[in-house]
Amino acid sequence: MYVYIAYNVYMSNIQYTIRNIPVSVDKVIKKRSKQSGRSFNQTVVDLLSLQTFGTTEIPKDDNFDWLYNRNTLDDSFDEAIRDISKVDKKLWE
Repeated sequence: MYVYIAYNVYMSNIQYTIRNIPVSVDKVIKKRSKQSGRSFNQTVVDLLSLQTFGTTEIPKDDNFDWLYNRNTLDDSFDEAIRDISKVDKKLWE
């Protein structure tokens, strides 16, 4: 039991196993890792952060405030939501 607790404390960061990485993607990540002098793992984390947040600096909190009230959807989405949100009075009579 103590080993399990120690393992969970030590491994508090989330880990992924990603399969079926194309050879070309592997080569680019390894090249970027070598050029930057960072580990392969850190390069992958930076790329994921860059793609997710637009920066390699991860926000301090993870409550998604950075996403709240941002217009990330197409205008047609808002129109569709308005259309389906209208109450059909005939259905409610």
